Amino acid sequence: MNQQATETNVATETKMAATPRTVVVVGATSEVGAEVASVLAGQGHKVRGVARSLGVALDDAAALKSAFSGADSAYVMIPFDVTAPDLHRFEDEVGERLATAIANSGMRRVVLLSGLNAHLRMGTSLGAAMMEERLEALGLDELVLLRASFFMENFAKGMGFVQQAETGVFATPFRGDLPMPLIAARDIGQRAAALLGSDRLQAGRVVELHGGGYYTFEQATAILGKAIGREVAYHAAPFADARAGMIANGMSASFADALGETAASFNKGERWALEAPSAQNATPTSFEAWAQAFARA
Repeated sequence: MNQQATETNVATETKMAATPRTVVVVGATSEVGAEVASVLAGQGHKVRGVARSLGVALDDAAALKSAFSGADSAYVMIPFDVTAPDLHRFEDEVGERLATAIANSGMRRVVLLSGLNAHLRMGTSLGAAMMEERLEALGLDELVLLRASFFMENFAKGMGFVQQAETGVFATPFRGDLPMPLIAARDIGQRAAALLGSDRLQAGRVVELHGGGYYTFEQATAILGKAIGREVAYHAAPFADARAGMIANGMSASFADALGETAASFNKGERWALEAPSAQNATPTSFEAWAQAFARA
C-alpha cells in the first residue's frame, strides 16, 4: 500500500467548507463515531452526538427529531445489537427512525458507514444494505456510502482474542487461509470526517475502504499473539461449534446466525470488494501497528 498516496487522498477530501457545518454524529461514543466527532469539532464544525449515554437514544424518535432538526449534515451508522432476538428487525426499526429524522430535517449531506460486502445483502451487513436503500430513496443531494472492511477491533471485542489466547488457540468460523482486508476504526472515522467536511460530495457515491492490508486469520492470529506475548494457533471452527459458543457467551441466536452467513460467504470466496486494492481505498494503519497499540493499551 502507498501510505503517502493514501494520506494525500484523505487530505484532499478534508478541504474545509467555507462555512462551519452542523453535523449529527450517530454512535458518537463508538470508536468510529468518536473519531468523526473529534476531527469535525477540531475543524470548527458544530457536532451533535447521538448515543444513549448522551441522552439521544436510537429508539427515541422525538430525541432523534430534535438532534437532526436544523442540522445540515450527518454521519450515520446502524449499530449491532448482539443480544437482539431478531437482529434484522432491530436494524430495520433503527434505520426507519433515522431515515425519518433525516427526511424531516431537510439535510442534504449524509455519510453512511456501511459494509464492504453490503452489495451481497446478507449476514451482518444486511442492516447497512437496507439503510443504503433508504437513504438513496430520499434523493439527497450529497450521499456517500462508506463501505468499510472487517474491523481490526473485532479481534479485541466481539471475538474475544485475549480471552481465547489464554488457551493457546483462537477459534472463529472464518477460514484461516484466505486474505481478509482489515481496517482500524480510527482510520474510518478520519475518512468519514474528511468527507463530511469537504466542499462538495457526489450524490450516490460508493467509497470503499479496504484498510491497512489483507491478512489471513492465521497471519492475524500470529501477529496479535506476538504483540501480547503469547504463542497462539488459529483454528477455523465448524459453525455449529462457533454458534454454540457465541450463544453461551450471551449473543442471540439471531446475531450468531447472521455472523454465520457472513463467515460462509467469506469461506466460499464470494466477492466482497467491488474494487481492486489501491492507494485510494487503502488506509494508513497496518494490522501490525494496530496490534502493537492494542498490546500497549
